[in-house]
Amino acid sequence: MKVATEAQSSKEVWIKPAEFKLPGGLIGFPDVTDFELLANTDELPFMWIRSVEHREISFVVIEPSEILDSYEVEIPDDDIESLGIQSEKDTLVLNIVTIKDGETIDSATVNLIGPVVLNRHTMEGKQVVILNNHKFSARHPIMAGVDEN
Repeated sequence: MKVATEAQSSKEVWIKPAEFKLPGGLIGFPDVTDFELLANTDELPFMWIRSVEHREISFVVIEPSEILDSYEVEIPDDDIESLGIQSEKDTLVLNIVTIKDGETIDSATVNLIGPVVLNRHTMEGKQVVILNNHKFSARHPIMAGVDEN
């Protein structure tokens, strides 16, 4: 269910944040474990993940299906087991987007080899290095078009 709120300074509509845990943190941020997924209807398909404890730690993310039809994630069995994933429908895959300072969306890239994988039911997840990482890039240009990898 979407719950929308209006931002005070503009007409942006924010969807109610969904909180989730990454017990192992993110690569480079192992002690940051509690996050929220934020979405603004004006910015979709881009969303944000932000630390609950350290609000200055946040990342733009996107669901890979928005930019690449052929993206198939091969996740190690121990990660599937530890997350309690029973089927593909249990998962939410988010990839971190990078936009260099002073650049535009045209230069943005997405990390396809280290997605954040969440169990939709438990809202617990992990950043994983996918087993089929040789097929993808950590700096896939978003504007490259669908299936150019």
